[in-house]
Amino acid sequence: MDLRLAAKSRAVPALLAVALLGAFCPKEAPKVPPSAAPAAVKLGALSSTLSEPGGYFDSDNLISNETSYLQVADQLQQLATPGDVYVGVGPDQNFNYIARLKPSWAFIVDIRRQNMLQHLLFAWLLAEADDPYQYLCRLFSRTCPAVTPAEAKAGAKSAIDALRPLAPSEEVFGRNLGSVLSHAEGTLGFTLTPQDRTDLRAIYRAFFEEQTEIRFKSFRRPWALYHPTFRTLLEMRSPSGKIGSFLDSAQDYTVVRDLSRQQRIVPIVGDFAGPQAFRAIGDWLRARQLSVSVFYTSNVEFYLLRNDAFERFAANVKALPTKPDSLLIRACFDYGRSHPAELNGHRSATVLQRIPRFLELFAAGSYTSYWDVCTLDYLK
Repeated sequence: MDLRLAAKSRAVPALLAVALLGAFCPKEAPKVPPSAAPAAVKLGALSSTLSEPGGYFDSDNLISNETSYLQVADQLQQLATPGDVYVGVGPDQNFNYIARLKPSWAFIVDIRRQNMLQHLLFAWLLAEADDPYQYLCRLFSRTCPAVTPAEAKAGAKSAIDALRPLAPSEEVFGRNLGSVLSHAEGTLGFTLTPQDRTDLRAIYRAFFEEQTEIRFKSFRRPWALYHPTFRTLLEMRSPSGKIGSFLDSAQDYTVVRDLSRQQRIVPIVGDFAGPQAFRAIGDWLRARQLSVSVFYTSNVEFYLLRNDAFERFAANVKALPTKPDSLLIRACFDYGRSHPAELNGHRSATVLQRIPRFLELFAAGSYTSYWDVCTLDYLK
């Protein structure tokens, strides 16, 4: 994701207590499915408490431009510890990592308030849709059948193909948008300003107008056709070929869906180098004895270095409760030099680094450029 952070911008958990239902027939006691567990906190209140003022940058980031986002999926499957906390940035590429990690909480921190609003759209989709086909059907404003067609269950490509007979509908778009706003302000407890409502409509409208051909766009740079379409990203796979988008697998989708329905995917407005959001997240996690297992930074560090904000960012990383095996996920774009780990056909490489090692190298003064950040140390 090609973010531009403005230099001046600073911008519980409690599982449902299941009562013992008696000693006479314990094997028959009904179990509450994860998706039915009520939220421990109201998402809107938690997001507001942890957020700071937003900032401007010159791209919409409605979808990612990182075709390499699944490059580390196989490694994450082996290395990550389920049940800890995930921190990330940007739109729905986070869900692909969440599906691998199975965290207890996920915090999506982005300097753009629009990103927080887009995650309210995602929260509605995940609340309404039981499977990837139903999610995509609503995302693209189609009249969704009550029962998912059998041919739509074989992966993301089959789900997209099964949507073809259903034309996008202005009526469905308007009705869905009303439901999105009601869900955000009612179920999730967010207070939306008139501008928020306008921006949320524009975000959803972009998917209506461009459908699966929607791409990452920059406001001040030419719209580059080399950025991948949404469909292209959906059809990407990990190096082993075994792992795809979270919308490619019913099991992966269920992980994300259930966490969202429990209001445990928390969108936050925050600057990676800001004074509030990361410190507040760290305090909130420590109070609950939780640790960050994975922090997805995309390529935000490129802009932090350029804006002389990298030291503040490193201090914010240090303020998060982590473990010796906690990981950074970093996207390294080809800014004139190809990363040694870059795969054929991609303009970026996605790599992993242990967070303690990142802090050690920063303290030693080893990071003088983004090339250093990307190449001095990463897991091979």
